[in-house]
Amino acid sequence: MSELKEMASASRTELVLVTAALFVLILSALSKGRARESAFGFTFVWLLIALGVVVASWNLPNLPVETVMLRLDRFALSFHALLIIGGLLSLALSWEYLRDRGWLRRVSEYCVLLLLACVGAMFLVSATDLVVVFLSVDTLSLALYVLAGYASDRPYPTEAALKYLLLGAMASAFLVYGIAFVYGATGTTNLLSVKSEVSEQPTLLVIGLGLLLVGLSFKIALVPFHQWAPDVYDGSLTPIAAFMATAPKVATMAALFRVMEVGFAATELKPIWAMALGVISALTMTVGNSAALPQRNVKRMLAYSSVAHAGYMALSVLALNDAGAAALVVYGVAYTLMTVGAFAVTQLVEKESDAPATLEEIAGLAHRAPALGWAMVIFMAGLTGIPFTAGFWAKLAVFKAALEVGYVGLVVLAVINSVMSAFYYLRVVAVMFAQSPDERTRPVQPWRLAGLAVGLCAILVLGLGLAPTNVWQIGVAAALLRQ
Repeated sequence: MSELKEMASASRTELVLVTAALFVLILSALSKGRARESAFGFTFVWLLIALGVVVASWNLPNLPVETVMLRLDRFALSFHALLIIGGLLSLALSWEYLRDRGWLRRVSEYCVLLLLACVGAMFLVSATDLVVVFLSVDTLSLALYVLAGYASDRPYPTEAALKYLLLGAMASAFLVYGIAFVYGATGTTNLLSVKSEVSEQPTLLVIGLGLLLVGLSFKIALVPFHQWAPDVYDGSLTPIAAFMATAPKVATMAALFRVMEVGFAATELKPIWAMALGVISALTMTVGNSAALPQRNVKRMLAYSSVAHAGYMALSVLALNDAGAAALVVYGVAYTLMTVGAFAVTQLVEKESDAPATLEEIAGLAHRAPALGWAMVIFMAGLTGIPFTAGFWAKLAVFKAALEVGYVGLVVLAVINSVMSAFYYLRVVAVMFAQSPDERTRPVQPWRLAGLAVGLCAILVLGLGLAPTNVWQIGVAAALLRQ
């Protein structure tokens, strides 16, 4: 009984969102699908309630709450809040987008899947057992597979969902084989027990750890396991692409941090996995930015950009210290706001055919919609890492954490990649401001909720850049109470 109480205490936010999902399903069934606005509104309200639960839990005297399989601490709570914020922003981008395209007939399922994706990612961040890691990854992934193909009457979302399903299933296979090898080598799947076990089968443990790293790298879209990301983000509906590219990616990176720190930081395997992750980080930064450079499709450019930023975030996992944990929280907040904002601007100029905007089709857009143009300036500057934006402090925090443990070469490479990224980020700004609109320039959709989301993201990115102390204090607090 005490274990059940501890489990409920450690998963209070998840319980709120599962209750919300069941409530929306029942509402949809009783109304026979007619309560579309109510389903959307209730989902929004329940996410706000869940955010309130996270805020209320932050200063609980009994933190951290720990069970055999889960750990609720401020590190987990910070990513719970980030997931909820990502869900709220995605909902804000979705309503008018789906309404104008006639896709509200299944909006209840859309809301339920979004809630369950958040639940899976929350359990993933809190997991201290490899079985829970696997179940959480699959809960998150299954919801995202269906969301990617939500507009099943269009070819691009269907193709995106199929690609995501096939490659995601392969990643899950790597993950479950990795767990099996770790269990075979140590006799346990609990991360706290794994680090204390002296394995009599070190080869099995190395293979298992390698497969675990491959499986989680697929979910984060680290090179060379990133091939699915550009096609899936480009083919999915833009609100879903914005969600997939941000909050779940950051949450999975946080889960990788916890798995390595709790289970494998104090073992003789650390030099092996650190070398492997260092190579993956270097490849991810370089390949992501190099592939983004020639892109004319703005949405696809943002997809490769998200791959590159996963490489930067991996530096915090390599640091594996308090500074690295704090930096990952700060980076997650900044990256989510900047990337969702950039996807939202792209969404506001999409055609009814859902064809993503190209550089030629946003030429001179800032002359027609100055506010949208300046918001894009803030997002592109932040993603580049220009001072006085949240992105600058996020990159500084990650680079500093990596330097503290001696990864000088990787930090130098990351700085070079940041300079490289300026070419394609600032090219978007130049096209919007320096050129005059012509017949190819797309009109801006008059969507209020999406416009509010763009404005909110821009204000926060700029505000956190000018006054980064508050978000940094949250990161430090999250780092100090994670062990």
